[in-house]
Amino acid sequence: MRRIAFVLSLACALSLSAQTSPDWKVLEKGNKDFQGKAISFEDLIYTRDKLAPPPATNGQNPRVTVLSCSDSRVPPELVFKQNLGGIFLVRSAGNVTDADGVASIEYALSKKWTKLLVILAHEKCGAVEEAMKPGESPSPNVTALLRQIRGSFVGPCPQGQDCWEYRTKQNAAYTVVDLKRNSEIIRKAIDVDKLPVVIAYYELKSGKVIVLGKINN
Repeated sequence: MRRIAFVLSLACALSLSAQTSPDWKVLEKGNKDFQGKAISFEDLIYTRDKLAPPPATNGQNPRVTVLSCSDSRVPPELVFKQNLGGIFLVRSAGNVTDADGVASIEYALSKKWTKLLVILAHEKCGAVEEAMKPGESPSPNVTALLRQIRGSFVGPCPQGQDCWEYRTKQNAAYTVVDLKRNSEIIRKAIDVDKLPVVIAYYELKSGKVIVLGKINN
């Protein structure tokens, strides 16, 4: 129970603080645009040229790092209407990280790009669904992924609430705990340097991103 309360309070504290971030406001506006009929990106030729490798230009400087599920229905650049150079993206099934994913986030932090970290979970996550089933995969790598997701499942699903949705949100909140446990660099960025973190949940049909202020229990 103490672990459940810790994870839920973490999601609440981080998300409420990060919602005041100017970088989150930009993503929030982009997501509102995405919920319409169409979005477009202008000046692509200029943007590609501007982001070309140095010394010709300044190269990239993405202020937002997003850890997202690999699901093809959830492309973060489109979901937040961010053009080239806007997001440093790390993706994996179930929005969890192995050593390479952790290293990718550390890399962005080492470059001093990241001013906001977003954990983006989504409705009907297939990796979470598989993790909810008993047994293991024939693939050792997939089994390791499912075990990592299962590690975020704490307590029974509340009566009257969609268990799949509950576990997905639980997994998203616990991802931050996992990142901090596996990386002193990320832990310091969040706890000491006060890097804003948003834990969010994407609705497939509406296209809306919801900030998880807390996970209902």
